[in-house]
Amino acid sequence: MRNRLKTSLIAGLTLVWTSFGASAALVSQGVTFTFNDLGGSVLELTIDNILNATGNWAPVQFFDAFDIRDVGSFSAATATYVFTPPQSEPGQLGEQVTGASVGCNNGGGASACFDWTPNLSLTNHMVIDIAFTPSGSGVDLSNPHLKVSFLVNDNDTTPTGDLLSQNIPSVPGPIVGAGLPGLMLACGGLMGLARRRRQKFA
Repeated sequence: MRNRLKTSLIAGLTLVWTSFGASAALVSQGVTFTFNDLGGSVLELTIDNILNATGNWAPVQFFDAFDIRDVGSFSAATATYVFTPPQSEPGQLGEQVTGASVGCNNGGGASACFDWTPNLSLTNHMVIDIAFTPSGSGVDLSNPHLKVSFLVNDNDTTPTGDLLSQNIPSVPGPIVGAGLPGLMLACGGLMGLARRRRQKFA
């Protein structure tokens, strides 16, 4: 009886955990960056807690630009800030110099650069969807490289602080609402076992 109860609980909780997915986030100076692979060559970038950043990002107020590379072969890319009102920015495709500031320059690997105009005011939860148009061998969104450019003032011309420049492994996007069936399965298993136990001792 106890083993069956334990099995039902584990099954339900496993489904809940699987449906929401694990996070492969990177934390830098108190800011959390997460990539989710939404399928269909769409990558979602989430930036959390930027207004509470530490170190040389502490004073930043604006999101100027970002650069993504190590995503395979593509011919076009568009980034859309998904909160209201949505803002979209076509990618400037080019070659990224290792160690260079945000922007597409000569040398290095293929990249997509996005330079917001006007700059985005920073919030503590920013979500940006990047849609790639595959070409050649296709895109690979499993381990994208990210560079960011934050600003203190809207009219600044150079980034403030660290450019990040890190690979952040992506995770499959969550299946919305799929956690509930798993939780219901666990509860249903508990109720069924309890009912049978009452009948046994009636």
